[in-house]
Amino acid sequence: MSWADLPLHWRTVVELAWGAYGRGTTPVGAIVVDGDGHEVSRGVNARYAGVDNQSPMAGSHIAHAELIALSRLSSDRAYPDHTLYSTLEPCLLCVGAAVMTTVGCVRWAGVDPYGGATSQANDRNAHLRRRLTRFVGPESGLLGTFCAALHVEFYLRRKPDGGVVAAYRADAPDVVTAAQKLAAQGAAQGAVDGRHPAEFFDRLASRSVGGPAGLR
Repeated sequence: MSWADLPLHWRTVVELAWGAYGRGTTPVGAIVVDGDGHEVSRGVNARYAGVDNQSPMAGSHIAHAELIALSRLSSDRAYPDHTLYSTLEPCLLCVGAAVMTTVGCVRWAGVDPYGGATSQANDRNAHLRRRLTRFVGPESGLLGTFCAALHVEFYLRRKPDGGVVAAYRADAPDVVTAAQKLAAQGAAQGAVDGRHPAEFFDRLASRSVGGPAGLR
C-alpha cells in the first residue's frame, strides 16, 4: 500500500492528524461524512494546543478530534446514514459521543490498547441496547499501523515511561517498532516543517514490519 492507494476520507483524517502532530498535540484527526460520502464536519485533536476561538475545548483533556467533529452536528436530527472516520480507536469519551450523536458507523484506523474503548459499546443501558452505532476497525496493513505509530511516536517523546507506551509494548509491539522508525526518519520535525505525511507513509511502506497488525 502507498499513500496514493488510500481512499480520500482516510487521506483526509491522516492529514488532519499530521497537522496536530506538527503542532505538538496528540496526532488524531476525524471527519464525519454523510450518506453520499460528503464531508460535513471535521475535528483535530487540540488537547495540548493553545486555547483559541476556533476550538473552545482546546487545551482541555476532552479536546479530542472525534468529539470536536461530532459536536458540530445539530441536535435537530439523527445521523444513521453518517460515518465518523478517525485515525485512532476512539476512547470511552468519544465512543459515548458517537452513540449519543446517533451516527450510524464509526470507522477507525489505528489500535489503541491504552485508551481505546470500542469494546465498551455493549448493552449496559437502554440507549446502548438500541445499537444505533457500529464500530469498525482497526484498518489492516500500513494505514492502521501508521496511524497508531504516530500516536506512539508522540508519546515516546512526551512520556516514554508512561502508560500509553507500556500498553503498546505489551499488546502491539509492531506499532512501537514502526514508531521508532518514524522517529529515526525525523517525522516529528518533518510535520513541524510542513512536509506532507505521504513522504513518511511511503517510506514506512518500504520497510516491512511483521505481525498481524504490521506493514504489508
